[in-house]
Amino acid sequence: MAAKSFELTLASKEGPLWRGEASQVEVPALGGGLTFLPGHASMLVLLAKGEMKVKAGKDLSFAIEGGFASFDRDRMVVAVDSGRSE
Repeated sequence: MAAKSFELTLASKEGPLWRGEASQVEVPALGGGLTFLPGHASMLVLLAKGEMKVKAGKDLSFAIEGGFASFDRDRMVVAVDSGRSE
């Protein structure tokens, strides 16, 4: 049975911004937007300035600037230069 969610940690230089289970995450990658779902292939991407959207029971939105996103084995870490909840 496929997982319905994955672990997400979002942090900035100032500290943690959000942590929990997400069913979908959209990030503004340097090459364009990317969407991550449970079971996604392992990936490391550089992020651009833009909006990060998280589906985690409710829809969340974060304004982020730079950084990277790493996805491996249904765990995602997003480390940004700066970010805030919208």
